[in-house]
Amino acid sequence: MPFELRAFICSMFEIQVIVIFWFQFVRVSYRVLTGEKLVKISQKNRRILTHVAFWAFYILFFGSVYGKYGHDFQWYFLESLCMLPFVMAATYITVYGILPFYLRTRKLAITVLLMVTVLLLVTLGERIFLRLINGLPVTSDSLLGVTFLYLFLETNFMVAIAFAIKIVKKWFEQQTEKHEMEKQNLKKELQVLKAQLQPHFLFNTMNNLYSLSLAESAKTSEGIAQMAALLQSVLYECNDSEISLEKEVKLIENYIELERLRYGSNLALTFETSGLTEKRKIAPMLLFTFVENCFKHGGIQKDGKLHIHISVAVSQERLLFQAENSLPPEKRVTGQKTGGVGMANAKKRLEILYKGRYKLTIKENEVTWKVSLKLDKK
Repeated sequence: MPFELRAFICSMFEIQVIVIFWFQFVRVSYRVLTGEKLVKISQKNRRILTHVAFWAFYILFFGSVYGKYGHDFQWYFLESLCMLPFVMAATYITVYGILPFYLRTRKLAITVLLMVTVLLLVTLGERIFLRLINGLPVTSDSLLGVTFLYLFLETNFMVAIAFAIKIVKKWFEQQTEKHEMEKQNLKKELQVLKAQLQPHFLFNTMNNLYSLSLAESAKTSEGIAQMAALLQSVLYECNDSEISLEKEVKLIENYIELERLRYGSNLALTFETSGLTEKRKIAPMLLFTFVENCFKHGGIQKDGKLHIHISVAVSQERLLFQAENSLPPEKRVTGQKTGGVGMANAKKRLEILYKGRYKLTIKENEVTWKVSLKLDKK
């Protein structure tokens, strides 16, 4: 095989090795920066391994690149090893000294001046050291030139990479901190919204019992028993962030039974369910709030009945909840809109818990109020 061809093949092989190594280094660095656990190691050891990998890349990269010109890999490997303390000094001074100074003060001109000064001094130190270990005299004329430029660019290259990695890491940390703060704020807001639900529910239920006591005292004791069962569900089964859809439906059914005591034969209600499973979860009292709204703001029609239709249908992809109730005549006259604290609460919870995964449609005319809620599966 001709010498030129062998040299070309060797050169291409070295470039491929460098590219593969660099790609792997970037991939691993990204996963480390984002906190992904490659193996079970401590934060301190992970940090040390990252630094070792970075400087191993420096030695192998420049040893391979310069090794193609005039000397073998071993010679440039040793030279890179000798230059390592200087490049490390420039890199760590820049990344852990100058960069924090800029982030703290935002003084760009002073930052650039400091960086250039450090890089020039380090490069000068490298040039002097190289001449000394090679037994060459150190003079002002011998310090400058092409070799000085090569050393300056080499140091610059490593500092720039380290600088970029630090900036990216800082950005990831800020984003993580921002998301964590948003998460905590949403959690607090959810706690406030859940705290509003129980007093709101209790107030409405007490009104129902009050109506029963005025109209027919014989049903009051039964109403209190129904209310006790409801309160038990609300207090002890609705504290989790999610409950099974079956429990939510059971809560709605118990509430409907309480309302039946109040309306008696004046309630014309249908409640249809399909596809319910124990595995399907939902935020507690989310659907319940819409059902409660149907009773609270619903009204008797000319036939003497309150008409309510409720349906819950579950498919593989989504949950579809629909509810419709007749409106009282006074709302048709005044144009008063249906809904209050409970509805506002439900809308906020939907936006926090199911953002981008739900579609809420509310329609109201002179006769009926309708709500349709679609919840897509995660």
